[in-house]
Amino acid sequence: MWSLVCGTTPCMICGSGEIEGALLKYLGVERNEVTKDGLFSVGEMECMGCCVNAPMIAVADYTNGSEGYTYNYYEDVTTQ
Repeated sequence: MWSLVCGTTPCMICGSGEIEGALLKYLGVERNEVTKDGLFSVGEMECMGCCVNAPMIAVADYTNGSEGYTYNYYEDVTTQ
């Protein structure tokens, strides 16, 4: 799973930096590193086109390989 936190201004103003920091701390990795089990990574993505519901995260699920991946989008995300 690859969590992509929006890094554009509206999301940053609404706390995407804190969300990214919380994810990185919880997983014990730096940005774009993969967890030891090879299952998770956190990166930054530019505008996802839903600034009114900032901040946003896209979660890319590659567990079915590159042919069967999915993206799930989450809006109004908090660290809770």
